[in-house]
Amino acid sequence: MKKSGSISEFIEQRDRELSAAFREILLTADMPLSEMFAAAAKRPCSRFWVGESRAFRVIKEMIGGSTSTQTGSAMLDKKREMYGEILRRVEERLRSDSGCRLEQAVHDAVNSPAPEFYLTEKSARVIIYRIRRAGKKKE
Repeated sequence: MKKSGSISEFIEQRDRELSAAFREILLTADMPLSEMFAAAAKRPCSRFWVGESRAFRVIKEMIGGSTSTQTGSAMLDKKREMYGEILRRVEERLRSDSGCRLEQAVHDAVNSPAPEFYLTEKSARVIIYRIRRAGKKKE
């Protein structure tokens, strides 16, 4: 079951961006297909693919030093890496703007361009094949 504020809010936008990144790699790169999925997942994208409310809860726990399952060992490596980058941006914003509230800093961080999709090669492959199957059904 997805957590409230999870990626489902943005799935269509994320899928369009990932598909475009994959198509660009497919047309320009000379590498095995599995590497193309990984390369697409490593491409920069327009935002972090997490809801603001979910990110706020996780970042608040991280700042508080919580070791719950939301931020602890149960979190997948890619998600932990993503939240680490969001936390870095939030802390930077809070240091540079003493009047900024945590909610605003998280909002700004989540809605800023992300350095990658924070997906594994396997997840990127599953998403791209799902998109391709859906496209073929429309034809």
